[in-house]
Amino acid sequence: MTICRATSLTRSLLLRRSAAPLAASRAARCSRLLSTAAPPPPPPPQPPQPAGGHTGAIIEIKSAAEFEPLVMAASQQAPPVGGPVIVDFYADWCEPCKQLTPALEKLVNAADGAVRLAKVNVDALPELAQALQVKSLPTVMAVHKGKLVDSFQGALADAQLKAWVDKVVALAGGPGVGKRALEVAAELLEAGQLPEATQAYADLTALPEFAASAHAGLALCALADDNLSMANEMVASLHKKFPADLEKPDVKKAVSKVALAADADDGTGRSLAELRAALEAEPLAHATRLELAQKLMGTSESEAAVDELLFILRKTARKKEDAAAGEAAGAAKEYLFKVFDVLGPESDLSKAGRRRLANILLV
Repeated sequence: MTICRATSLTRSLLLRRSAAPLAASRAARCSRLLSTAAPPPPPPPQPPQPAGGHTGAIIEIKSAAEFEPLVMAASQQAPPVGGPVIVDFYADWCEPCKQLTPALEKLVNAADGAVRLAKVNVDALPELAQALQVKSLPTVMAVHKGKLVDSFQGALADAQLKAWVDKVVALAGGPGVGKRALEVAAELLEAGQLPEATQAYADLTALPEFAASAHAGLALCALADDNLSMANEMVASLHKKFPADLEKPDVKKAVSKVALAADADDGTGRSLAELRAALEAEPLAHATRLELAQKLMGTSESEAAVDELLFILRKTARKKEDAAAGEAAGAAKEYLFKVFDVLGPESDLSKAGRRRLANILLV
């Protein structure tokens, strides 16, 4: 085990080597000390607001006051919003820390939301290191449900470190809780429990690894609440904040679904019956048929909408020199791909529709 020694008087005070592990009573005493610190100023309001007491997967503690909300309170929240927090005490001059911290970050990221990592620079926050009686570097602690449950000092071999982190992950119920949390939020939305689904997604927006998917979920919540304006705002936020995630299946599906809703809400006011009557009189009025497909998607008649769009493409396939036909085909194909995105790649309707489209385009 390799341990860095401090050379200055302050470092000696902070980092005296201790062979005995921190006792539970000491952790409780440290918690009481920290609980008296002044709370940090509240963040500016940003809708939607996630529940308190959570933190990102990997953070840097900037002040002693942050320890209470970002470690103690976060450790009492259910993962992935909170969960067990691994606290890594390090210093820039500590060579073993430079190897340990990246290894911890890799393992925490691999846990997929089960645990958090809070890094503390002892030179920047000596009072915090003193309060927690950190006596050597590196020192790593695990906090679960507001209590110190485990710790180690010095560098560990890769296998030992993984085994230690795995024990902390097990306290959260194992890896993959982030994906499960997204699934639960989607199930709440599917069941029509909009307030619960909205809060579940809002909580997840604070976690960088799930933020794009959570914003996409919030867009769908707004759409389900007939708030197209808010849904469009969430999609705009996705484009601005998460451009690299726009091709993720759940994000792409939400963006396409909001786009379909916006297309259907074109203000013409024509009903399905009126559109069908117009097509009876003029079957090749492709703009009217596209409008009908949009209305059908708005009433969840996806199969009928796909049929109407493929009809347009079939009728325009052999008119490559006709500019109007080409424009109609382009609009229908663009809308059809949005429909496929909403249906998802595993949808039977999407698979059948793509096969029919390929047959039309190959003619």
